[in-house]
Amino acid sequence: METTKKDKWLYVGLSILIAVILWMYVGKVVNPEVDGTIRNLPVTFVGRELLEERGLMLTEGADQTVTISVKGKRDVVNQLTAETVSVTVDVSTIAQAGTYTQAYQVSPSLTGAVASSSLIITDRHPLNVEFTVAKLAVRTVPVQGSFTGSVADGYQAGEFTFSPASVEIKGEESIVNQIDYVQVVLDKTDLSETYSGDLPYAFISFGGEALDGADLETSVPLIRTTLPVVQLKEVPLTVNILPGGGATAEDITYTISPETIMVSGAADDLEPLKEVSLGNLDLSKVLASDVLTFPISLAAELNNVSGVTEATVKVTVNGLSTSTLEVDNIELINIPAGCKAQSVTQSRQVQIRGEKAAVAAVTQSQLRIVADLSQAVAATGTQTVPVKVYLDGRSDVGVVGEYNIVVSISR
Repeated sequence: METTKKDKWLYVGLSILIAVILWMYVGKVVNPEVDGTIRNLPVTFVGRELLEERGLMLTEGADQTVTISVKGKRDVVNQLTAETVSVTVDVSTIAQAGTYTQAYQVSPSLTGAVASSSLIITDRHPLNVEFTVAKLAVRTVPVQGSFTGSVADGYQAGEFTFSPASVEIKGEESIVNQIDYVQVVLDKTDLSETYSGDLPYAFISFGGEALDGADLETSVPLIRTTLPVVQLKEVPLTVNILPGGGATAEDITYTISPETIMVSGAADDLEPLKEVSLGNLDLSKVLASDVLTFPISLAAELNNVSGVTEATVKVTVNGLSTSTLEVDNIELINIPAGCKAQSVTQSRQVQIRGEKAAVAAVTQSQLRIVADLSQAVAATGTQTVPVKVYLDGRSDVGVVGEYNIVVSISR
């Protein structure tokens, strides 16, 4: 009984083995002819570089697929896939723009003992491919930015910088010639520091519209975009009061317009900035009242956001008396070597200022005019030179104003 069961399983195993051998024999030795279909074979256009040399390019129809039906030995047909079958169209002879219909070449790349010549193409769909050739254009256009986000309170966004600052675009002439610039869009909120990053861009037409889906080649895929973000600070304007002409800071009232300006810069640069000085206000040059103009200057690392480049200072001298004296004590010093000089001006009226009693006590003899000729014009003849007026023996009264005299220089 045990021997009978063993014989039964032996017969089953032999039957399976014989069946496999027969199947392999039919498949490998007999190798019958079969029909097959290969779908979605991509079409490759060869000679496109020659089109570009002629100022042309392939546009519509560049991405196509075809389907072929074949008949051949089974081991050949079984090798046919999109990787082993190439479909090509030669466009190297095209010399002008237009729409073309051409046949395509099917080329199997097979391995094995059975030659691919035994393969017959029984059907093609479509029979031919249609494509369009257009004029090619290359242009370089600038990069622009659009900030659609926001900065944090107390901060300000500066001007975009881009790297590269322009992009080369290549494509169909009718599309390329519509493009005015490429635009990057930065959409970040509450920025409190400078942004820098690589951003995509869109093609913008001369009409200001985005050309969505434009099929173009570009020199770079992304633009390095930098948007400076700086801190803002409001600081007062001040002047440095220089006593003179018998007046001190306690003797005047003044106003500055504008009183403050808005300054932007890095936080470390703004932190020590408490005020912006306009410079010196010399009271010896101010009579009863005056309006003076000062330029507003900042360090190079700071920016005047207010945009006001000048400030006016209105100053009034209060409670002091003035008097005018005729001064004829004129002295010439530092006369140029080899020259002689004499004052053509014999006397000048000089104004003094101070407390009423002090002013009244000043005499003409205490005033003297000194002309320093070291900076005089080297030419001979008469010329006007600035002078300094000294008041000797009094510290509570001062000379007000600026003066000059006429001198004659000869050799």
